[in-house]
Amino acid sequence: MLKKNNILQILSLSYPILTHIAISQNEFKLALLMLGIIAGLFILNRTKQPEIKPNFFFDLALWTGLIIFAVYIIFVDAIYVALYLPPVLILSFFIFNFAKSLLPGQEALLTKIARVIFHDDGPETAIYTRQVTWLWTCFLILILVETIAISLFAPIEVWSLFTNVLNYLFMCLLFIIEYIYRQFRFGYRYNIFYYLRGLSQVSLKQFL
Repeated sequence: MLKKNNILQILSLSYPILTHIAISQNEFKLALLMLGIIAGLFILNRTKQPEIKPNFFFDLALWTGLIIFAVYIIFVDAIYVALYLPPVLILSFFIFNFAKSLLPGQEALLTKIARVIFHDDGPETAIYTRQVTWLWTCFLILILVETIAISLFAPIEVWSLFTNVLNYLFMCLLFIIEYIYRQFRFGYRYNIFYYLRGLSQVSLKQFL
């Protein structure tokens, strides 16, 4: 039997593609319903875990999603705002945490992941992972700018194609290119499946 956390993970992972399918079929209410369900489950999950420390951007994204969903019920025209905001808030959340880890005296986010998950804390790795953290920060900023620009100047179908499909493909492409370069530069003996399995163990609560 699926647990609530498993259902939440499945819904979150499938949300982009399901949303794009719904939008491409002009089923905007269905897309918004999925957003409301996921936001509600996130909030319900957090309220039952008092040990979780508050995070301003995370909580702001969740409550904004729920409030916008409620506003839509009253004002139908809010549907576009409701669908456009979550990607902007999520990207802003990750950009903030990536950039914060690059401040002087802070350990870069990917450096910490390499040290804790992969037990790789060599000085050369620390320098490289800090550079990669910069790379991902700049990349996410570009994705954010693109997302906002498309939401302002392109039809919602085009916005959905980029936001829910192509942007994830761009991220996967960057991940693969960086992995290949890392293998070439450091000669890691671990294959990509070991790498992915380690990253799947990353906890947002622990690193963000």
